[in-house]
Amino acid sequence: MPDLDFRDIDFSLPAHGRLAAARDIGRRCAQRFADRLAAGFPIPIPEAVAGWTPRCRAAWQAGIDESLRSSSPKESPSLNAPVASPTAGMLVGYARVSTQEQNLQPQLDVLTQAGCQKQFLEKASGAQRDRPELARALEYMRPGDTLVVWKLDRLARSLKQLIETVETLDARGIGFRSLTEAIDTTSAGGKLVFHLFGALAEFERAMIRERTRAGLASARSRGRVGGRPRSLGTDDLEMAKTLLANPEITVEQVAARLRVAPSTLYRYLPGGRAALEPGNR
Repeated sequence: MPDLDFRDIDFSLPAHGRLAAARDIGRRCAQRFADRLAAGFPIPIPEAVAGWTPRCRAAWQAGIDESLRSSSPKESPSLNAPVASPTAGMLVGYARVSTQEQNLQPQLDVLTQAGCQKQFLEKASGAQRDRPELARALEYMRPGDTLVVWKLDRLARSLKQLIETVETLDARGIGFRSLTEAIDTTSAGGKLVFHLFGALAEFERAMIRERTRAGLASARSRGRVGGRPRSLGTDDLEMAKTLLANPEITVEQVAARLRVAPSTLYRYLPGGRAALEPGNR
């Protein structure tokens, strides 16, 4: 067949929303050459599209396929057929172990089977706030993508940390999927689960605040006040002054007698022995 003329199609992509734009260009290509596609002939990749990133080229092809589906006769859907989402992007896997000796391969196998095209591997404790591979994964992802983990505890060590991370993803239009717990925030049911998680976390914080207030009130009713106890009481200070009145006894000896550090004694008696002289009292 003769070469196709793409001159009436603009293949430029914006700085943001490139996948959506590439998909739309694919749809326009399909509409432009609908007769060719209907005859069973594919559209060769234009030179401009060949220079795009693999993700953009895939989005372009998805736009063509989407246009073909919309123009073909409607068929009864199969119960087992996967449903393609028009906003579906890349599945990006994140695997983590806590120590250098642990093996990441079991997680990688599961993520690969789940269809993750890109994976980021981390060997760091979940308690660490600074996880460079997770940061790289989040920087790499674009709206429409989904972050996939083997288990929830691979992403976060606490419910609060988990919710904060997923809310950050959601604000960027990125989904989250945990394979073990079968949670997927790109679905309505998955979002409901995370709303419940958030409500439980807020309830837990409210209960902690309430218990803290009740504990402080109970302590005040018994004459106790909050804060750290004093290292030296009134009797201790009087003893310290009496001992320091003897010039042969050093501040270090007095501190040892009172079982505190010399710095603590100086904090209660600024100036040390000199402050106890009659003219300085």
